[in-house]
Amino acid sequence: MKLTIASFFTFLTTLSFSQDFNGVWADSSSTSFGNCYAIFSVQNDSVFMTHYAEFNGNPFVEHGEGIVIGNKLQYSVVVTTKVPGWETTAGKHILVLSNDKKTLRGSYSDNTGNSGPLVFKKQFPKKQISLNID
Repeated sequence: MKLTIASFFTFLTTLSFSQDFNGVWADSSSTSFGNCYAIFSVQNDSVFMTHYAEFNGNPFVEHGEGIVIGNKLQYSVVVTTKVPGWETTAGKHILVLSNDKKTLRGSYSDNTGNSGPLVFKKQFPKKQISLNID
């Protein structure tokens, strides 16, 4: 029984780490924004991100961290540079990787009650990187 449970958790861990989210992703959620990029870095089952965007020429910056579950990222963000007039200081993002591994699609919600869609397109690296570690 112990072997079965250990095997099951090993299998789940392998699923969690199997996707390659690392890299630079272009935010294509809305045409109201320009110069929108997110950088994702995954370490084991943790994801770290930084997001830069411009709204009417005003910079917006947030960073966050969370977890990887299979092909899904769930993370909380803290806004470090607000757009003038915006009161958002924190939020949550949930993103799912497409089958072709080129798009992250999901939603956001923030501490002021706003929510909506998020879409990121993979920019760099262009190719999947495989490491053979023996």
